[in-house]
Amino acid sequence: MMFNPPFLYVNDTVAKARVAAEHHRIESIPVLYQNGTFAGLIERNLVRQDRLPDNSAVENYLNTSVKPLNADDPISVLAQIPLDSNTTVIPVLSEDASLVGVIPEPKFLKDILGEITRIVESIFLSENVSLANYGVIVISDEGRIVYFDMNAESILGLKGKAIYGIHINKVIHDSKLCEVAKKGQPHIRIKEKFHDNQIVLCKYRFPLYIGSKIVGAIGIFQDISEKEQLHENLRNLRGLNLEMVGILESMYDGIVVMDNNGKVIRINSSYELITGLSAHDILEADIKYLIDEGCLPGFVLSEVLEKKKRVHIIENIKGRDFLIIATPVFDGDSKLVRVVVIIKDIDYLNELIMNLQVTQDIATRYYAGPEPLGAQEDIVASSIAMRRVVSLAKKVAQVDSNVLVTGETGVGKEIVARSVHECSNRRGGPFIKLNCGAIPEQLLESELFGYDSGAFTGAKKEGKPGLIELADGGTLFLDEVADLPINLQVKLLRVLQEREVMRVGSTKHKKVDFRLIAATNRNLEQMVKENTFREDLFYRLNVIPVFIPPLRERKEDVVPLIMFFLSKFNKKYGMTKKVSPEVIKGLLNYDWPGNIREVENTIERLVVTSDSSLILADNLKENTRISNVEENSPKQLTEVLDETEKQLIYQAYQQCKTTREMAEALGISQSAVVKKMKKYGIVRP
Repeated sequence: MMFNPPFLYVNDTVAKARVAAEHHRIESIPVLYQNGTFAGLIERNLVRQDRLPDNSAVENYLNTSVKPLNADDPISVLAQIPLDSNTTVIPVLSEDASLVGVIPEPKFLKDILGEITRIVESIFLSENVSLANYGVIVISDEGRIVYFDMNAESILGLKGKAIYGIHINKVIHDSKLCEVAKKGQPHIRIKEKFHDNQIVLCKYRFPLYIGSKIVGAIGIFQDISEKEQLHENLRNLRGLNLEMVGILESMYDGIVVMDNNGKVIRINSSYELITGLSAHDILEADIKYLIDEGCLPGFVLSEVLEKKKRVHIIENIKGRDFLIIATPVFDGDSKLVRVVVIIKDIDYLNELIMNLQVTQDIATRYYAGPEPLGAQEDIVASSIAMRRVVSLAKKVAQVDSNVLVTGETGVGKEIVARSVHECSNRRGGPFIKLNCGAIPEQLLESELFGYDSGAFTGAKKEGKPGLIELADGGTLFLDEVADLPINLQVKLLRVLQEREVMRVGSTKHKKVDFRLIAATNRNLEQMVKENTFREDLFYRLNVIPVFIPPLRERKEDVVPLIMFFLSKFNKKYGMTKKVSPEVIKGLLNYDWPGNIREVENTIERLVVTSDSSLILADNLKENTRISNVEENSPKQLTEVLDETEKQLIYQAYQQCKTTREMAEALGISQSAVVKKMKKYGIVRP
């Protein structure tokens, strides 16, 4: 049925009927009474005749012989209606006799109805398939669309009433349905792309016959775009999965992937070799199985779940020491969904250090070999966190924006600042450094801004340029900028805004062109809230913030740093010192509150003070505050860690009243406190 066809009222003129006949394709136009009920039909060919007067009412020329159908009649009712070749339209009415639509070309539909029914029944009933998801199109032998059901409308996004009578190829480019109507050859299961992303499965195309004559063709099709996309996604996922498996299997480090409930969902072959367990035993098992087998520390999962961040520990597995790094993985809603555990063989690392001493294998494995960011310094960046710092610093170097480098004392803020300068377009200019906390306040102003002749007692006659002037064309690095007095903060802000400086005791301004990099180990935002640092200056400095994490949060950098400084001081002092495995383990287990500066000083001290060419555990104990070092058996490191942990638990037990207070003091969960007290036999009365 064609919904909402064009119609006229009984009192409309023939002239209006002629306009309707020119603009619409149906051969007979329905005519209604004023109350909306059906009155009859007026033939298109009749109203086009010149003999009819323009102002005559259409009710004078109605055809009332055509019997209407009800909207809820089955289409098979057409077979029971006597039709002749002059019947071009059958009106369809609702229960209140108002017009719902029309059936165009009922004679043609009646003739092919039996053929369509036979084809549909033979296909779908025999295959026990529902027609609900399939669209149906019927064309005449001339290729004009004569039937287009609602499923077809939904799939192709077209309206039947808008395309009725149009050639199929104008609606669907290069449709093969015309070919079926011409040649009489059916098509079975052919995929075609209609729009940019729409793929349609033309399941059946059959010619329609009346007797032995082809009178048209029927197409039955289904939109399979979503299925095809799912198949494509599945193929891509399979490819990614194979790629990930290949990567995991190529790694020497052991890998364990768990869900947030502790069920093991993936491991690699290296973990099987480390533990002696097979994937068959481990996969889908609970983490408790690995704990019971001594293949994973019991508190790894609980630590990650509680802290929601990466955890580093050293653990003995099957007689060997391993650095275990457990990393949480979050979904888009910040919900923890996976825990990835990487197990690095420390003994293997030490064997490399002992036997090869910084060969290419060590460099490839533990020294992420960042290309030097600048010509002045090499930056060791094996960890992901430091690689991000290096990547950001490289980007920053290409622009002239102010940079604020933050981080604890000794993390290497000046090294990053120098490297940014050396990679920038200003590398040919000076790099001027000023430690704002190292110069008395009364001298700081003249050092920074310079002074003119006679500015104060003791001033040079010729005056002196300040560091800002000296940095013209280059970079000014203000270390410990938080120590800059408030009055000088105002002057510095003016320099940054105006790009000109005025010496102490002078009335003249001088233009300066420099790039400012500031650094601090303090919280400037908190200082702004406390009114000890100007807010406007903070925003001027903090254009591009670069945070350098402390070394305790990136243990992957410890071994590369040890090797870097060992090589540096061996070369400086003409020595060939090496580091024993026990020392490496002790250094790895240390938290390094002084960060990289402490590593550098420690390695230099060990190189200079050790008597033999091999730096041993005794040298570390005698010359540093690092004491928990294994000397003989690998098990001693675990014993030292246990003893340290026991002392901490007992100390918290003595100072706190409840296990909840102990948990808060130790930074672990209450359940972990209870387990550790039980482990060490500490019982609260």
